[in-house]
Amino acid sequence: MRSRLLPLVLCLLPLVGSLAACKKEPTIPGTEIPDTEVNRDILAVIERYRTAFVRRDAAGVLATAHPSYYDTAGTDDPGDDLEYTELGVVLRERMAELESVRFTIDYLEIDVMKDRATVRAWIDASFRLQPIADTSGVVEVDGSHTRKQDHALFELVRDGRAWRITRGL
Repeated sequence: MRSRLLPLVLCLLPLVGSLAACKKEPTIPGTEIPDTEVNRDILAVIERYRTAFVRRDAAGVLATAHPSYYDTAGTDDPGDDLEYTELGVVLRERMAELESVRFTIDYLEIDVMKDRATVRAWIDASFRLQPIADTSGVVEVDGSHTRKQDHALFELVRDGRAWRITRGL
């Protein structure tokens, strides 16, 4: 009997080993991202950005950006590039135009290389702009509604112990 079990056990050993290798590590709830302290710290920064944006808090959004922030807006036109020195003014102007905001982010992937990280995400946001009135109060442009659904890529750098966004706001 023992002699017949040995070949069976030997055949099953690789299967048991591969099943153990398939054991899934814990993920951050609502994502497929491994639950590590670094990943949680990175997502916390982007969540602070998202919630500040929903509150239309330009200073809160700016606090998540690194002084090296630079974004090309995804174009070759240098006219729409945005540097950190301009970011605060642009955020205040754009947020003053917003009447309401709905903004969700689904986190897809995080890649960390030493003190740099990228976060791939799916953005689903809608914005209602305030109506534009002339100096006498007559509405010239009705408030408009815009929806954005797209993939986004956030780039971050670790500055000391804190992560800050360098591109993607």
